[in-house]
Amino acid sequence: MSERDKDLLRQAAGQAHERVSSHFREIDRIVALLGELLQQSAPERRLLIETQPRLQGLKLCELLQTRARQVWSSDPVAAVEFAELAVAVADRLDTEHYGSQVVENVRALAWAHLGNAHRIASDLRRAEEDLRTAEEHYRLAGEDAYTEAQFLSFKASLRNAQGQFEDAAMLLDQALAIYREARDRHLQGKMLIKKGAAFGYAGRFKEASRLVRRGLSRIDLMEDPRLLVAARHNLIWYLEEAGRHQEALTALEETRSLYLELGEPSHRVRLRWLEGKIFRGLDRLDEAESTLREARDAFIERGIGFDAALVSLDLAMVYARRGDTGEMKRLATEMIPIFESRDVHQEALAALLLFRQAAETEGATLGLLERMATYLQRARRNPELRFTADPG
Repeated sequence: MSERDKDLLRQAAGQAHERVSSHFREIDRIVALLGELLQQSAPERRLLIETQPRLQGLKLCELLQTRARQVWSSDPVAAVEFAELAVAVADRLDTEHYGSQVVENVRALAWAHLGNAHRIASDLRRAEEDLRTAEEHYRLAGEDAYTEAQFLSFKASLRNAQGQFEDAAMLLDQALAIYREARDRHLQGKMLIKKGAAFGYAGRFKEASRLVRRGLSRIDLMEDPRLLVAARHNLIWYLEEAGRHQEALTALEETRSLYLELGEPSHRVRLRWLEGKIFRGLDRLDEAESTLREARDAFIERGIGFDAALVSLDLAMVYARRGDTGEMKRLATEMIPIFESRDVHQEALAALLLFRQAAETEGATLGLLERMATYLQRARRNPELRFTADPG
């Protein structure tokens, strides 16, 4: 190699090193800006974004969306706050600097993230409004395919939450077609897993299991380890709901290490809930009681009222099988924190009050509890749905 070639090689290496160093310096700068922003109160954060041009940047907006995704399952309230800040930044991006198409695309994604955060926080009305706004920006952006697929995925999650499972499946098929066109196997797998969830919500457990298994064969574990945990959890849940309790327990034991190594704290709480349901199905009632109590307390501590209420009903079914009215009454008294949770709407609260009254008068039969559990699952997706105690 000539000296000139060596010089050119050293020059190229130096330029590459500088680009990498510059990239990491930019990341550090954006993370520092986010830290500075989060030190302020909520009103002050919004004022800073409105008045400080250095906080009106594309990278900060993207980082806020990432933070929202990171806490969706563990802290829905914080997810909404991050997504709201992302929208505030997106609304102030300079179209002359970034270009109108890029800005509209970022705004579409920011509003879509806010819609998904509101959906997870059980505010379905605002989620619908946010996604409608996201779609308007998406149209102005020139209809980027990956933005469309992300939007379709969020919209499908909302349709699932609203109980519109067929619509959710169709939206996911559209997103799946986009990722097939792009030959993105990981995101194909994710859409198949989400479609399986739509079928699972609809009670089509066999089809749901088949779709989740197909999805698992495509996802990249290193890219999204939490998706693997969630998909395996859903598979076990479908087995349990189908009455295949021993098979569900075997699958859970095979998956336990994944929960512990790759899952988040919220995944481990849901593991205990699912384990308690399986124990109840196997008539191992002492183990079911202790496990369900642990899961219920964890949901109450996190302020996740709907799930705490559902676990409480699972626990009540354990006492109903035993004929233990004393424990049933004690459980009804312990449900006070659930009534204070922000994510339990008025109609669901009315049903829980009815449960407490029935427990106190020793009228909480297994049939009533099962109907209440079914109602709460549906009411999560329809805040206006009322509970009817009459099975007819």
